[in-house]
Amino acid sequence: MKTASAIHPHVILDCINARRFGVEYQPFVSIASGEVLCYEALARFVDAGGRALPPDLVFGALHDNPLLLLHTELEMKRLQLAEAPAHGQLFVNLDPDSFIAGETEDGSNLFLPLLATQRSRLVVEIIENLHLQDVTISARMIAALDAARIRMAIDDLSSSRGLVSYAALMSAAYVKFDRSWLSGTMSERQRTLLTWALAQAADLGLATVLEGVETPEHLALARQMGFNLVQGFLYADRFLRRGCQAGRRHHPGAAALPAAA
Repeated sequence: MKTASAIHPHVILDCINARRFGVEYQPFVSIASGEVLCYEALARFVDAGGRALPPDLVFGALHDNPLLLLHTELEMKRLQLAEAPAHGQLFVNLDPDSFIAGETEDGSNLFLPLLATQRSRLVVEIIENLHLQDVTISARMIAALDAARIRMAIDDLSSSRGLVSYAALMSAAYVKFDRSWLSGTMSERQRTLLTWALAQAADLGLATVLEGVETPEHLALARQMGFNLVQGFLYADRFLRRGCQAGRRHHPGAAALPAAA
């Protein structure tokens, strides 16, 4: 049954066939230096009327058609790698279901040769949730990426949901903390838990990223808690948007970043 927020499958299929999709590169800024050190490639979709389609709803619907999900993800990854800024680490999200769908009869995977072209700068964000089957699939993807010597990040470490597996912790180089840590006032227990998680990440040699930083107060909290990097709309003027919409590419100019140091 479709919910009110669902996107009709024909709209999604038309969007993909017409290549009305693109990528937005969101910067990660160093707390210590204020420099942009990394970018995350974020998928963007537009319907025939020029309206933005929520990426989570698009990919959620695509899970009903694994073959279409696979080829959409492959095309998105090709675009994200081809149009990326020239410098800095590049973070890309990779759905374990897409990755597993890319496995071939000879035991190889369609994603690995593509990702390997930018192995020296690439970080794949591993998304895990509370479904045991998904965590098992994630473990297969983690093992394959680890064997291909592709760096990984744990995505969306949250104060209220999600699951981080032993395999992810053993293989990751970064851990990203979900924006939910910034929603409302943290209780003393939440602050203690966050302090503990950051200390464990430091002991494991993991760089930490706080997502959803939108205000100077968020930035001050990130600095106080000891995060390494921040990401969010506070740096919206520095976003680089590039894509493939009706054959046009958009490259807006960059503005000065707010000081992070």
